Amino acid sequence: MIVVDTTELARHTQRKLHAAWWELQGKQLLATPAVAEELAPLGAPGAARTGTKASDHLAVLIREAQSEERKRRLRVQHWWAGQWEDPQSPYGIANLNAQQEEIRATVLEEIDERCFPGVDTIELHADARIVAESMALGAKMLLTSDMRTMDRVRVNEWAKANGNRLGFPAQDVLYPADETLVQWTRTPSAIEKWLQAGMIACWPASDDAPATEVVKETLARIDRMRSGSGGKLVNAAGRLINELRAHPDPLGLAEQTRKLLPSATIDSERGHPTYQLR
Repeated sequence: MIVVDTTELARHTQRKLHAAWWELQGKQLLATPAVAEELAPLGAPGAARTGTKASDHLAVLIREAQSEERKRRLRVQHWWAGQWEDPQSPYGIANLNAQQEEIRATVLEEIDERCFPGVDTIELHADARIVAESMALGAKMLLTSDMRTMDRVRVNEWAKANGNRLGFPAQDVLYPADETLVQWTRTPSAIEKWLQAGMIACWPASDDAPATEVVKETLARIDRMRSGSGGKLVNAAGRLINELRAHPDPLGLAEQTRKLLPSATIDSERGHPTYQLR
């Protein structure tokens, strides 16, 4: 199982690129429950509320909100709640069963504190909870991390040294998203799928947009993501741009991609509260 950290979901182009990649393989882009709580505390499945769906609860809060800023924040959480409640959404949550919950708790109790530099209470730290959930799930997590609050090397070493004893796979659990995507797109068929993922992630507002506009938008938006600050997929984006520019028939590829529509990624993202502002 592959899951992604909050860093991969918070920025829209990066999020859509991941989602489109997995959509083309017939899968959802998965996050752990702690990632969901970071993204949308009131929209996550475990959020405290009175017997209603998260999306319904948030709809009430939006109506009652006194400021536009609060409405804006709540609308984003409402969007996430809707995504996680819809089995056809490109975004899903990898929930833990009872046994995995026990493993998660044990990991938080025992993990080497040096894995999380500068953290006072590991059990309460978001990164630690996300890592513990990933271990308990037997998942591999893609992330963008600068090692300041989470030492990937120590985390992976600890996982391999303690996994068999604690009941989860003794393997690396944390993988840099950028490098991993580059590795995944080394074959001709994989790079073709990566280019189509880029087009889906950057598709214009109309499904019927000309192929020339699709290609232009893809190059422009992926380049902006690559050049932006924080959390960017520099090399994977660069590979996408280079391969699309060198493709013998980019317009034909855009038309092939159009045949894959409707796209769950495109349709979901068009409903995001900030879609018209991008």
